[in-house]
Amino acid sequence: MNFIEKYEKARDEKNSIISVGLDPLLDNMKLKEKPTDMEKISELFFNFCMELIDNTGDYACAIKPNTQFILFPLTLNQIKKINKRAHDYGLVSILDHKLGDIGSTNASALYWIKQAGFDALTFSPFAGNIKEATKQAHAQGLGLICLTLMSNPDSVWVQKEAMSNGMPLYEKIAHEIKNSDADGCVVGATGHVTDENIKKIRTIVGNDRVFLCPGIGAQGGDIKKILRNAGKNILIHVGRSIMYADDQKKAAEEFCNLINNYR
Repeated sequence: MNFIEKYEKARDEKNSIISVGLDPLLDNMKLKEKPTDMEKISELFFNFCMELIDNTGDYACAIKPNTQFILFPLTLNQIKKINKRAHDYGLVSILDHKLGDIGSTNASALYWIKQAGFDALTFSPFAGNIKEATKQAHAQGLGLICLTLMSNPDSVWVQKEAMSNGMPLYEKIAHEIKNSDADGCVVGATGHVTDENIKKIRTIVGNDRVFLCPGIGAQGGDIKKILRNAGKNILIHVGRSIMYADDQKKAAEEFCNLINNYR
C-alpha cells in the first residue's frame, strides 16, 4: 500500500482530514518549572507526544511532527514508539522535515526516516531533484510531499514572483510533482494563498495527490478556502490550537466536527 492509499484508508476509517502537530515547546507547556536536564526534557517531550496522540487519535487522520522540535530532544527509539502509537490509532505519520539536498545525502535521511516508522515526509524542491527524491522515497516505502506554495509573506518573491519557463515557480513545482509521481503538495491556508492559486495547483497535479495545508487554528487559516478548492485528498493541519488547548481531546473533536460540517 503506497502513501496515498494509506492516507485514503485513514481518512475514510477515521472520518477525518485533520493532521495534528506534535511540536512540543517548553515555553508553551504551562510548566511550573522548566527542566534543564536533557534526559528530563526528553522524557517530558516523549510523554507529551504520546498523550497528545491518545487525546486526539479518535478525531485525527494524521500526525505531523516537525524535525526542528523533536530531532534533538527525542531518541530514535522514542520516535519509533510515537509512530507505533499513531499507527495503533489508525493514523498516518508524516515527518515535517523539508528534506532538500543531493541524492546521496537524501538517501541517508530517507533510510533513517523509514527506520523511525514514518509513512511520509515533506520535501523542499530548492535543489531541483524532485523526481530523484520521489524515486528514493518510494524505494523506502515512504511518501514524499513537496513544498509547493507556502503562505508566509517572504515566500512570495520565491514561489510566486520568480518565474520558470514563463510560469510562477509554484506552478512549475506543481508540474514537477505531477511528472515525478510525488505524493502531495504543501499548500498554505493563510496570507497570500488565494482560491485561484489552490485551484491551479490541484488542476496541475491531479485529483489523487494529497494537499497538506498548514495554518488552521492559531494562525487564522481559512478552512472553507481549502475545502472549496483543494479537492477530496486533503490534510488540514492544526498545531497549537490543539497541542496547547486546556482540553486536547475536546479541541480535536471540535475541529473535526467543524471541518466535517463544512465537508
